[in-house]
Parts: sequence; C-alpha cells; structure tokens
Amino acid sequence: MKNYLFVLGRNFELSRAELVPFCEEVFSDREKGLFIAKNLRFENPRELPKTPEQIFLDRMGGVIRFGEVLGEFFSKKELLDTMLNLLKKEEKNKIGFSVIGAGKKLFPEIFQGIRDYAREKDTKIRIENSKGENMTSGQIFDRKLLQKGMEFIIWKRGNSFLLARTVANQNLRNYTLRDRRKVFRDSKMGMLPPKLGQIMINLANPSFEETVIDPFCGSGTVNIEAAVTGYKTIGSDINPEFVEGAIKNFEQMAQKFRYEVEGGVFETKDAKKIDWKDQSGVICTEGFLGENFDSNHRVTPREIANEERKVLDIWIKIFENLGVSQIRKVVFCLPCWNFRGKKHSIAEKLFAKIPKNFYIPQALFARQKTFIYERDKTFVGREICVMERK
Repeated sequence: MKNYLFVLGRNFELSRAELVPFCEEVFSDREKGLFIAKNLRFENPRELPKTPEQIFLDRMGGVIRFGEVLGEFFSKKELLDTMLNLLKKEEKNKIGFSVIGAGKKLFPEIFQGIRDYAREKDTKIRIENSKGENMTSGQIFDRKLLQKGMEFIIWKRGNSFLLARTVANQNLRNYTLRDRRKVFRDSKMGMLPPKLGQIMINLANPSFEETVIDPFCGSGTVNIEAAVTGYKTIGSDINPEFVEGAIKNFEQMAQKFRYEVEGGVFETKDAKKIDWKDQSGVICTEGFLGENFDSNHRVTPREIANEERKVLDIWIKIFENLGVSQIRKVVFCLPCWNFRGKKHSIAEKLFAKIPKNFYIPQALFARQKTFIYERDKTFVGREICVMERK
C-alpha cells in the first residue's frame, strides 16, 4: 500500500481538515507543515486527461504538492543512490529536490553526489536547485519538471531521511486565472480566494450527486470551484448586479476549464427569504462579513456591535428556514474583527441560538469548532464554521 507525503500551505489545521475526508491519515507534523496519508480517494468525475494524483491535488486548496513515499533511509548514500537510480531507470536528466528539517547543510552534499555520479556515468544531469534553495511550486511548474525530469521531497527526521518522489504540484496559473482574471470583479464585495472556496467545498465533502449551493454568491467563486471539480451548483445573491457578474464569470471560466455551463444556475434572492423546503445538497458560502470599513475610519465599539447584530440576524433566520430542508452540511464564514488588540468572534453566540435538533457545529480544526482565516494586519478575518445536520 502506497504512502504519500503532502506539503501543506500556511494554514496547517485548515489544510489538514480539508484532506482528512479524502484519505487515511498516517502521521502529521504541524511545525513542518507535512502530512502522510494512504488510501487516497481518487476520483475523476469529468474524465480529465490527467494523472489521478494531479486531479486529486487540483481539487485541494490547501496542498502545495505531494509525493509518493519511496522509503526511509539511514545514510545519505542510500538516499542519493535511490534518487539517481530512479533517474537512470526512467532516462531523465533533470532533477530538483526540496529538503525539510535539515536547513541548507544537505544541499552541497547532494549537489556533489549528483555531479560525481554524472561524471562517473559520463552523462549530463541538470540540477534545478541552482541557488541551493528548495524548489517552489512555480519553478516546478514553469520548468515542467514532473514531465521532463524528477523532483524529490526529502524530510530529515532525526537520524533518518524520508524520501518521496513528487507526483503532483499546485498549478498557480490556474488560480491566478480564476481569481484576478475574472471579467467581473467588484471592490465592494469580499473577494473570496479560489483556494479557500475549494477548501470550503471539501470541508462539506459532497457526493457528486449532490449540489453545491452558495446563497451569497458574489462574483461566483464557490460556484466556479464547484464546477471545475465536477459538481452541479446554484448561486444566488441579493444584489442583481453581482448575480449578473457571477453568470459572466461562470461562463468565462467554463470556456477556460471546459466544464458544462448548464451545470450552474444563478438567481437574485435574499438569503433570509429562500424557501429551502425542496432543496438538498450542501451550502458553501463566504456569507456576509459586515460593512467594509474604510482603512482610515476609526471604528467604534457601537459600530462593531451593529455589524455583529446584522450578521447574527441573517444567519439565525437562515438556519431557522433550513429546518425544513434536506441540506446536509453548511460551511460558511463569520466575520472575526481584530479590534483593539483582541479578536472579536461571534461564532459561539450564533451556535447558542441555532436549535440543537437542526444543525450542530463540527470540531474539525484540531478539535476546535472554527478556524480563523486571515492575512497579516487585516481588520476582518473569516471565521470558518462547519455545521452538520443532526
């Protein structure tokens, strides 16, 4: 049975929670941002002409790359011999590697070992780590290293080295296309990153018979990410301009990523007034994060209290209406304000007001009920919540 070594993004617990439904966890290291798993759930609903490993990675927003574990070695010679023998076997002449847990001390020794091997075998091998640094996802992608050569992940663990051959790498260009190249963008709305949209869908873990619904669709990010993976999706928003823009974005990305545009339905609706009686599937949405205050505005406690009330009123009403539905999971964001040196969360207030016989919060993030997703020095963070129907 194969083991795989995953390199996760900067939000380790969020990325781990996203991965767990799709594999069997063997071991994880939060400090190093590494995750070992087996029994990966490979799925290809759109029958894309890619490797199963790359399709698996393409749907994960929090994974940078991952590799098949080749073994654990207790000497640098064994480590190097394994890498070079595989290079020779597949007749490749480009090699790159990333070292975790050993600083830069291991780089010169690997460089020299590869050069000695190439001299002995009278062959040319191009080492892609030209500056003595780990390979980035962009470098691996731009240099087509997984097609024309090999990239290895080396994890120094005490007296041993865990070696994995990279089998899938994050495609940063696709994320740029689905984020900054949309035909419709509006600075007044919160711009949900495509990676976070993917993560939220995976936290809901819908089957491909279920529909992914976003009742605050904005520019259509969640709907696009759902369609790219292979789900049918419904988007709605109270602002007709946003709905019109979401449709344009959805159609634009359908051309780029070749999904069926008919798989997305968009409507102008107030999320508080949606009739959920005949609806099923999962809800994944950024939701309303409150007023977008000007950066020069000095926010007062009263203003924070007003925004808190508005957000809570919306979600309390939504969950009341969802009581008659067949919506299995709700993954959404609440605002978490960085106010006067403290984080002002409203999650527990909302949980306390939702009838316990309807939906209950899931403690997916290192046994925590929520995860705060934010960038440095931001006033409002997104507090991710996952509610499951009881």
